[in-house]
Amino acid sequence: MKKNESPTPEADRKLRGLESLNQVEHDALLAVFEPLVNKKMKYFTLKGKRRKEASYQERSNISLPGAEQKLSFILMYMKENPNQAYHGFAFGMAQSKVSEWISFLSPVLEEALIQMGFMPQCGDRWQYRGEQTDYFIADVTERQVPRRSDHDAQQEEYSGKKKDHTMKNLAITDEYGYVRFLSTSYEGTVHDKAIWDELDLEQTDHNMLLDLGFVGVEHEFPNAILPFKKPRKAELTPLQKQINHVISKLRIRIEHAFAGVKRLKIIRNKIRLKSFDARDQMMRIATALHNLRWHFRGNLKTHS
Repeated sequence: MKKNESPTPEADRKLRGLESLNQVEHDALLAVFEPLVNKKMKYFTLKGKRRKEASYQERSNISLPGAEQKLSFILMYMKENPNQAYHGFAFGMAQSKVSEWISFLSPVLEEALIQMGFMPQCGDRWQYRGEQTDYFIADVTERQVPRRSDHDAQQEEYSGKKKDHTMKNLAITDEYGYVRFLSTSYEGTVHDKAIWDELDLEQTDHNMLLDLGFVGVEHEFPNAILPFKKPRKAELTPLQKQINHVISKLRIRIEHAFAGVKRLKIIRNKIRLKSFDARDQMMRIATALHNLRWHFRGNLKTHS
């Protein structure tokens, strides 16, 4: 993709539509991505095999010449979630080559976002690292996956809430909507509270705002704040309704964060990749890209 030295608003809109990033964000990411991808090309072939000698000269007929073209390729793939044959046609290569480039470039993009400091803590453990915030917000987001042929696997991934086959991740944001933690992925059948119980989440002096999917957490996590649940055959008091409204108003930040992550259709729509690790990696990258946009644009409430 040709670099625009002084991008116009129209050019920025087109780039955001293709990659979810504007020109400034694209260039900042490219500055870190370029040496990483060049280094990987030096030591590894496109199929992931280590070269006998640590040297590489890019051929004139390479399918993706230059680091910028490579970055645009992987960002556009994530933004639009196209059929790989279609994406190959757009870039003038075979479908098999598209698959190879995705596998080759995804770890490089993830490493670039880690080096830039936008990757949240990931995995099964979250530690407080002195973030400047008055409170944290936690919630679970779901994304569609194709129905598998194995019946038991279908049962595990079927979400009764979404009436579809999904994968889930628990995320923790600060009060501003910046994602601080992203759990590993879970099958759609796993309940939100069960995911919480599986994770090692550090208790801090900050309040943690949750929804009613986490009922029971307050017994072991004293700073957890949940809305009042409507009693059976009774109504909430006006004060309880008012408190619920305030909690909902504060928790909207994490919904804006999820909307930012799901700008990428590979997360918002049914993902085409079959590997669990690849799906989990795409979620991490999408979350880090949200944090990158948040950093350059500030509060994404007005941008999601």
